Amino acid sequence: MINLAALHRVRKHPAFAAYFDFVLPIFWPVVFWYLLRVADSVDARRCGEVLVFVHWWGGIEITYYGDPAPSPSAYRPLTPMRKAWDDPAWETSVPVFLGAEASAVIFPCFSGGSGRPRSGLTKGACALSPHADTS
Repeated sequence: MINLAALHRVRKHPAFAAYFDFVLPIFWPVVFWYLLRVADSVDARRCGEVLVFVHWWGGIEITYYGDPAPSPSAYRPLTPMRKAWDDPAWETSVPVFLGAEASAVIFPCFSGGSGRPRSGLTKGACALSPHADTS
């Protein structure tokens, strides 16, 4: 025997009202019974959504099962591969006496230079003109 109060509640529910509107009132118990079967089938497969076909006589046929609902324990946030920028591990170990003047000599491009050697460095062997190799 079908519980008429439960049938009335399901018929008024916004998610299922369209199913009951599609069939004749004499077949509402059939729709109710098939909705229970569909709910059991969806719970057994643990899928989120299904695509159904409703017959005029109240039968409901599942035509497509959606993707399974993801497990809540499946999400694991990514762990950072490097330390944060404010971590002390990023501090420099260059001594204090190698300040801005030393870095201008070592890294001329970063200190606004062109990257070419200064004129004081071009004396001697560096100033030789290239010659052809005759060996």
